[in-house]
Order: sequence, then structure tokens, then C-alpha cells
Amino acid sequence: MKRFRYFAGLSAPTYLLALFLLRERIPGGVPFLLSAGIGPLAAAYFFVSYLHARKRDDRVPDLLPLLAWAGAAAMEIHAFVPQVARTGVVPAALFFGLALRFPPRLSVPAILCVDAWLAAVPGPIEKEIYYISAMALIAGAAGVAVRGRYRRGGLEENGVQEAIARSRTLVLPWEDSGNDGLPATGEMTEESSLLRREEELKDGIRQALDRLLGLTGASHVAYVARSGSPGTALHEGFLLSRGSSVSREISLPDTYVPVREATVFRKPFLEVGPGAMRYAPWESGPGSAPSGVAAVPVVREGVVEGVLLAVREEEGPWRDPVIPAMELAGHFVGRDIDRMRELHQGDRYFLRGDWYHKMVRRMAEVGTEGDPEPADGAHSGRETVYAETAEQVRRQVDAERVLLVESGEDAGNGRVVWETSAEGRGPGPEGYEPIGDSYVGWVIRNGTQRIFPGSAGPPRSQGVLPVSWEREGERSFLVLPMGGWVGFRGALVCAHPQEKRFQKHHAEIARDITRVMQLGLSHVEQIESLTKKATTDGLTGLSNRKAFLERLAQDLARLDGRHPCGVVMLDIDHFKGINDTCGHPFGDEVLRGVASVLGKGVRKGDTAGRYGGEEFVLYLHMADTGRAREGAERFRRMIRQIRFAHAGKDISVTASFGVACAPHHGNDVEELLKHADEALYLSKRRGRDRVTVYPG
Repeated sequence: MKRFRYFAGLSAPTYLLALFLLRERIPGGVPFLLSAGIGPLAAAYFFVSYLHARKRDDRVPDLLPLLAWAGAAAMEIHAFVPQVARTGVVPAALFFGLALRFPPRLSVPAILCVDAWLAAVPGPIEKEIYYISAMALIAGAAGVAVRGRYRRGGLEENGVQEAIARSRTLVLPWEDSGNDGLPATGEMTEESSLLRREEELKDGIRQALDRLLGLTGASHVAYVARSGSPGTALHEGFLLSRGSSVSREISLPDTYVPVREATVFRKPFLEVGPGAMRYAPWESGPGSAPSGVAAVPVVREGVVEGVLLAVREEEGPWRDPVIPAMELAGHFVGRDIDRMRELHQGDRYFLRGDWYHKMVRRMAEVGTEGDPEPADGAHSGRETVYAETAEQVRRQVDAERVLLVESGEDAGNGRVVWETSAEGRGPGPEGYEPIGDSYVGWVIRNGTQRIFPGSAGPPRSQGVLPVSWEREGERSFLVLPMGGWVGFRGALVCAHPQEKRFQKHHAEIARDITRVMQLGLSHVEQIESLTKKATTDGLTGLSNRKAFLERLAQDLARLDGRHPCGVVMLDIDHFKGINDTCGHPFGDEVLRGVASVLGKGVRKGDTAGRYGGEEFVLYLHMADTGRAREGAERFRRMIRQIRFAHAGKDISVTASFGVACAPHHGNDVEELLKHADEALYLSKRRGRDRVTVYPG
């Protein structure tokens, strides 16, 4: 690109030299060649390229080819168009522009070269060499004088270098601080990054307002946005006035009509003449007696970010068109807002990179063999994800307490799946309770975040949390909806005793962390799905033989012979005859029906599994011989009551049971299963449909 830049710039003088030689050698052919308009066409091409580059954020507009070919086109027109040559406008403009654009060490040689060419290719004016020389001297001196007085220290610098320096300042404003990449004032934080980006945005808006003053002929222009302080109904911003380079902070009520028209209805507001007095933004001072008021919303992605306001005090009409000019300025302000947000988001991810990647790795380890010790109080992969999420939110947002609230099937009910505070952490009660009358229920239903500052004001009609979840002294709340993520629907609640503790950027931090929570829950769900497939019998949905034996071994090791437990084996009576008579599909239906009774009938802590074929096995936690026998009898009666429809008839089945209990009948898996199987064999020999306890 750099080679093309220099080639395009040097090709213009080459073209002029060729044109001069052709004129001397082929006098009659030059006008014909000029009819193609090579110089003007090339200048037009580079002008369009320059405008296109200005509209793109990833390109730096290059003036060198445009200036070179524009000058060549002007010199060509001067030499061959008598009407233009008589005015003398080309030498005057060229010499003044060269002296203004370039320093003397470059502009003086360029002026001499242009002077020589125009003198060598005389136009219709006699003694043109003297005329052009005088013009070069006067215009060049004027350009040097203007340049020396009004340039602002950077006009001679390369445009590419300026753009690079400007972009480096935006991306890494602390890079040249000399403090190992940190700000000279101390360690870089999210707060300092946010303040820096806000100042950069304000500078950009001030520049837009400064230009808007000249375009609209307004006396005062302002940019206002809704106040960031929770609980207020004000628009705050800053004002620029004509003749003053200093901006001042202003605030307008939410009821101010021009601002309300722009924010609520998202349309421009314009009032001219005596009626504008009704919309004076202030009762006294500048702008209190307007002859015209205009307001335009700054909209980004369907959201009103702020309002541009223009106030004219002089009599007479606005400079047309005022609304299009303000809308154009609003477009550039919106682009600055988007850019600063992207840069600040990059700063945040850079600063949070350490804990963010640690959290992602932690979520990836949940449920795997390399999974570290669960978080305090966590008993499952999901609870580990909840615990990690709540703890990270508490640290990054500096909340006193964090609650993860899961909504039930009815959005009016919910439960705390995890709570974290400085005093401790752990899951809440398992049962759901009504939350519909609280703001957390409102947030879940509407999917809209809410920030409660806790400052003095009108009393809330309802509590932020249900009464049973409240804690004394908490005043500030941040409630963030969480919906549609891997079956989890609910809200994240941050609480703090300090007033006005939470702001919008805290909600952004919490939302970023909940996105990582989504990854963790998705990973846990996949692990749970794979684990279920590996441990569940495909036909009945009960634990398969391998999973049941592993669970039995773990429970026996944990009980260690100090507490009783029971193992029950059962077999469906005459099952082979059912398969032979009614077919295997009906046999599968019988297996599923018996398995449904076992799965729904076991207590929490018990386990039901399919041992093989028509055999099932039960583990009864903390059950001695008597309770194990009672449990087996209960299942026997329930199985007798099942009715299966086949060929217009109701068919019932029975089952035989064998019971063995630890520690009386053994303490290991093999011994208990062997004795339960022997007891089952005795039940079969004694007539089936009965329960036998080992040793019989």
C-alpha cells in the first residue's frame, strides 16, 4: 500500500512532463489527447477513494495521491482552457494551498516546479512568466503566514502516524506510562478504565457539539442522557455555548417536553418563533429566552442513549437544515458510544482474564475425573456450578450476599438453590415457596433487571425478596433475570447494606459471570446425560446391575457394619410362560410396570435396580430385618394389584422375594446378594408370591 501511495503521487508529475513534451512535438495532437480528460478523471478517482476510506473504521484516508492529481488537473485546465487562465485562480489556489499544507522545505520547491511548468506552457496572457511568478510569490507568502499562525502543531505529521497514535491511545491508554503497562497513578482497575473511557467519550461528544454550533447557528447546544443514579428522573449532560470553549454541566427534568418527545416517542422536536419560549430549558440565564428549540434522539440498536438539544436566542430562522444536521451529529455520537463500549468491554475482559479463565476451567472440570474437591456445601455437579458462580459474583461485584433463585414450573414459586455470604454458603431449602408478591418474582416473569438503591424515597409497594429470604440491614439490591439456560430459569440477587451500592456496570459484570455459569450447567447436563445412559437400564429406567452394585458397595463401606441395611431380590413368577403365551412385547410391558412400582415405591436413600432378565434388586437404607421384610411385603402386594391389558383381558402377575440384611447376614456385596438369592429360591420352592428372610 505504501508503494502504491508513492507511485500514485509521483505519477502526476510524470504525466505533466509527458504532456509538456507532447505539446512541444505534436502541437495539433495535444487538444485531442486532452479531450479524454486524464488528469480530471484521475483526480476524481482519488477523491472518491478518499471519501470511501473516511467512512471505514479500518482504513486511513490518504491525501497524497488526491493532492498530486488534483494539482495536475488544475494545471492542465489552466494551460488549455483560456477562460480559466484569465481568472488566475489556478496559480493563486495552488501556491497558497502548497504553502499552507506543507512546511517551507517542501512547499517552496513544489511552488518553483509548478511555476516553471505554468510558465513553460503559456496560456492566453502575454508575458505570463512574470504574472505567474508574481502570483507564486504573493500566494506562497500568504500560505506560509497563515500556516505559521494557525496550525496546531500537528499538520505536518503523517496522517497514518496520527491515526495509529490515536488508536493506540484508545486501546491501551496506559501503554506509555512507564509503569510496566499500568497507569502512572497506580494499578489499573475496572473503575479507572471506565472513567478513562467516559472521559474519552465526553471529548468526542464535545467535538460533535462544537461542530453542531456552527452548522445550526444555535446559541447553545447540549447532550443529555438519563442520570445513572438509581431512583432519579433527570437527564444530565453538558452544554456548549457560542463564543465559549468551556462546557458546563447541566441537568433537565424527565418532564421537559423536547427531551420527553425525543426519548419516549423517539422523534425529533422543533419549535420556532414565539412558541419556543414555552420550552426554555432554564428559568434564567443563557437559553432562558429562546427563539427556537430543537431536540434529536441518539438511538443505538433500538435504545435511546441520549438527546442532542439546540437552543437559538437570536431572531431569525435556523440555518437549514437544522434537524438533518443534528441527526448526522447524533449518528457520529452514537458511533462514539458503541466504540467506547467495545473498548471498555475489551478492558474488562483483559482485566478479568485471570479469574474468567480459571472459572471456565473450573466449569470444564465439574463432573470429570479431574474434578477437584466440591465447593463448601456442594454435593453435585450442579451445586458446584452454583457455588462457583455465586462466589465469583460476590467477589467481583463486592456484594454482601448473593442468592441464586430457581423458578418452579409455576413462575409464582421459587427456591434458593444456592446462597453465598461472608458467613457461609450452601443450598437453601428444597421446597418451593411463593415469590409472586416480591420484586424477584416480577423480574423472573418479565425478564428485566432491576437495581434498588435503598435510598430515601417513596416506599416500595412490595419487598425485593420474600420475607423468609430477607436479612436485616440489607438496603441495596441488584436483581438479574436468568432464563432459558439448560433448563435453569430464575434470577441472580445481590444484596448489600450500603445505599446505592450497585450500578449498571455491576449488572454487566454479573451477567458475564452467569454466561460462564451457562457453560458449566451445559457441561454438567451433558455429563449427567452420559452418566445416566451408562448407569440406567434402557428398558425399565432403573439402575442397571453395574450401577446398583457400585452404589451398594459405597453404602456398605460408609455404614461399615455400624448400622443395618437390607438387600431384597425379587423374581416375577412364571415370566417365561408370559413371554411364550403373550409375546415378548407384552413381557417387556410387564417388566416396565413392575419397575415403575419399584422405582416410585422406594424411599429417598433407597435404590431399585434391574439385576437381569425378570430379576430385580432393592437396597433399603437403614432397615433392619423387620423393616426390610415389611418393605418387601409392601412391594409384593403392590405388584399383585397391577393389571395388564392383553387381548381384551386383564392379566395380573406375582413375584417372589428374598431378603438379607447387614450386618446379620453379611457385610460385603457378594455375601448379601448370595444370601438374598438363597432366600428368593426358598420362596420359589414354597409356592411363589411370598417373602422369605435369610436363613429362612
